[in-house]
Amino acid sequence: MVKLTVVQLASSLATAASGLTVSVPSSRDLFDDPCATFRLPPRSVNATYLNEASVEQPWIEPPFGFGYGKWALSWTSIEEYWSWSNMQNEWYPLSSTVNGSRLSDIHATVIADVNSFQLGDNDTVIETPGTDTPLPGQIYAWNYTIPAEIMAETDHTAWAGWGYDFYEQGAPYFVSYDAATTGVKNVSHGVSIYSRLERGPSDRTVAEVAECYDRLGSEAFSSLFRSMKRTPTDGRRSHNLSWRGVAVENAQVEGRHSYQKPI
Repeated sequence: MVKLTVVQLASSLATAASGLTVSVPSSRDLFDDPCATFRLPPRSVNATYLNEASVEQPWIEPPFGFGYGKWALSWTSIEEYWSWSNMQNEWYPLSSTVNGSRLSDIHATVIADVNSFQLGDNDTVIETPGTDTPLPGQIYAWNYTIPAEIMAETDHTAWAGWGYDFYEQGAPYFVSYDAATTGVKNVSHGVSIYSRLERGPSDRTVAEVAECYDRLGSEAFSSLFRSMKRTPTDGRRSHNLSWRGVAVENAQVEGRHSYQKPI
């Protein structure tokens, strides 16, 4: 249940208008249960290795359109990604049809999923466009496909959580789980965090999210989440992201570093 009342929200807006600094609320502040925005991936996505009993609880979905736009891959357990620099993903709706009827973008059934990254100090940006098609009967779960003429790969992916980083100016983030990829390159299953901020979310927020997954009862998923490392970033592509803040400026000042740190 949402805690903020209309009066509280109006008061916050008035404070912002007065020029005072206002901290952006996180999901911990917005809901009675601070873990309500986190879940285990649907069985149709994770059945290949998660066969444990888990705690079932209502999951609060993100606001419509929350995932559209450009995001930085900030944390991941997928080892292949640990050597890729400045990795980003962009999602946007594609026009589509259902039973012969054309749907508007607001009800898109297919989403463009464009991955891009650099290798080491090379400034060349490698881009792999793909599409996400919703899995029947699931929410925030898709079949991800890269066209055959590019790489011919496919896997199932699902969101396992979302929120706003209270410790980093309220920067949005979400947790994504990817099943093992089949195709030209067989990438192992793994969990990742995408953020609007190049180096977000903060260590403290990630630690709090890990505690939420502990509550859900799957030791396998909790262990996988805690195996994540920060991905290499050096500020060369931070201008592509819509979120701006001190963390971005500091990353650029510090220079080029791998920033790989286990949880």
